[in-house]
Amino acid sequence: MNNEQANAACKALSEWLKKTKDFGKSPAKIETTHDFVMDGLTYYVIRYKKTALGKWFIGVAGGYEGNSLENCGHVFTGMRDLYDEKTALDFGQRMAAFIRDFNAREQMKAAVNTLFKKNQAYVQSMTLDADKIDRQFVKNVTRNFLEVGKVDITSNHVVVADPLCYIAMGKFMPTLEQEIPNGTYPAEVSICRSHITGIRICTARLKIKDTKAVRYELAKPVRETAANVSKDGTVWTGYPVDAGMTCFIDAKGAEKMGEWIDKWHKANPDKNHYDDYFAAILAESYKKLPAFQREGGDFTEWTNSDTNEKMVMISSGFGDGYYQCFWGYDESGEICELVTPLVDPDLFDKSEIGAE
Repeated sequence: MNNEQANAACKALSEWLKKTKDFGKSPAKIETTHDFVMDGLTYYVIRYKKTALGKWFIGVAGGYEGNSLENCGHVFTGMRDLYDEKTALDFGQRMAAFIRDFNAREQMKAAVNTLFKKNQAYVQSMTLDADKIDRQFVKNVTRNFLEVGKVDITSNHVVVADPLCYIAMGKFMPTLEQEIPNGTYPAEVSICRSHITGIRICTARLKIKDTKAVRYELAKPVRETAANVSKDGTVWTGYPVDAGMTCFIDAKGAEKMGEWIDKWHKANPDKNHYDDYFAAILAESYKKLPAFQREGGDFTEWTNSDTNEKMVMISSGFGDGYYQCFWGYDESGEICELVTPLVDPDLFDKSEIGAE
């Protein structure tokens, strides 16, 4: 046992105890009893007393690299676990493993939260890099893409909105100002796979023409349908999501979908349209394509039985939030696609958090 390091371990646990609400002071007695190595670092089993005549309790401090006197922060005691010489080493090892794993989870959580905040800034940005989107629609170890359904446009206008919350409620469903030819268009998604997040939909794309977008412009809504208009008259672009889904749907089709859901509720007054209807459709999508979505389903094509018109709903990346959408223009200056950025996979590709 390295006596200087053992003394540093006792000091570390003593300082830790002083900062706790339940203990709040230095131990009356404290000493190391065992040492062990875990993951290449040295740990010390420590026993301590709150009062000179009190009982011995058990704690652990470490890990120390080589002869260093600086630990990696794995200092812990339950403050109620009595010291037993017969089980002290085993108990100390389990305690060290617990605090190591707990700290790792907390570090992962903090790092992931930081990435989520950066992603929030990405999806709310008013500009979009064409190269970034182009690099998402590739197939490699971490990325993929596929067509997930068709969308019928019959009014020359598209609505991009949360279908299960706001189209169902008849609000926050902006009709995009730009007209496109009526027709049936394929909806595509780009997908990323990460050890941090699992499978996520990165971008939802409605292909208007089979050409490549070289630039993007923010999709402006018809003023009367905008998600919000500021007091100064500024029309907000984008749309809120509150049910974890976005969609591409014809403007008149969005109204018809709302009417269909209202009719469904009248026929099913004690049921929920998501849990008791759309969830089964999404689950069926997962069964057909489990390699491209999370269990429960991340996308589906839906046909309104009243109009026979198709729309596509897609999981909104990390769920609820506020999203922007953009028109993509090809080299000839014509609109070739409409996209909603949902997740920036570059953030997670560059991160080595939790990587093995």
